[in-house]
Amino acid sequence: MVLLSYSRGIEEYLGAQRRELESWIDKRLRGSPDKHVVERAILGGKRIRPLFLLLVFEALKGANREAALDVAFALELAHAASLMHDDIIDWDELRRGKPALWKQVGISRAIIEGHRIINLAFRTVLEKGLEISRIFLEAWDEASLGVLEEILSTTPPSKLLYLKIIENKTASLFAAAAESAAILAEAPKDVREVVKRYGRCVGIIYQIGDDYGEMLSGRGLVGFVRGLGRIEELVRQGYFALKSGRLRELIRVWKALRGFQGYVPELLYETFKEIDELVEKIPVEQHYKSLLKEFPRYCLLQIVKTDR
Repeated sequence: MVLLSYSRGIEEYLGAQRRELESWIDKRLRGSPDKHVVERAILGGKRIRPLFLLLVFEALKGANREAALDVAFALELAHAASLMHDDIIDWDELRRGKPALWKQVGISRAIIEGHRIINLAFRTVLEKGLEISRIFLEAWDEASLGVLEEILSTTPPSKLLYLKIIENKTASLFAAAAESAAILAEAPKDVREVVKRYGRCVGIIYQIGDDYGEMLSGRGLVGFVRGLGRIEELVRQGYFALKSGRLRELIRVWKALRGFQGYVPELLYETFKEIDELVEKIPVEQHYKSLLKEFPRYCLLQIVKTDR
């Protein structure tokens, strides 16, 4: 499927960026009182969000590389902290193939350590000015709202509800990464707006991939409806509805199960189409246009095939 193709170039590019980022993280953590806490929290991470920020920054010919690396570092910290808290909310006992932090050190300590990492992230972006700090605060607020919407929802989501949740929970952070990169690169305001919309779309693709990967892995808790219910529970309800002859209940369960995947292909097509259109509006060299288009495709395929 051409829609989901990407070249070896994006893998090589991201590999080089990742090595530079890891060296910068080591440098930033050297001598920090939270060094061991942060290292444990970010161990094994894909670094997708900070790599995305660096890609957009470089595409826009940003000059202050160290500032971009610092904000990328802060972005990874904020993401790591959110995962620490998400694992507690969802009672997930594993993270990246190892016991989740709350299983290692207890819930209370994991919560406090997550807060300390968040503080370090915001202190880092505050050094880069109020505008980027505002972007981070707004993105963090939206992401928290997205998680809350997941928790409070009690029915399988429609396409619009699902899109709203992932826009808040994940797409807001990618939009913040892209907008921050544009600001650091001193891009004009109209370019910042396009780049921000592009980041939002990349975040949607990323979350769809993450959710679909969880479903394919057989972990049971489906990303589409994390906190809303389990496929096993719906299957159980459908079985008893069938056995007892309750046709309406059986139809309700069947629609719910079908809804998990029903709108995904449509969402992917619409979002990739918007990504390609937005990239054409960003004033960057053709080489970077290709990378910006391939990045979300690379993320989706890598996430879906990840051995969880």
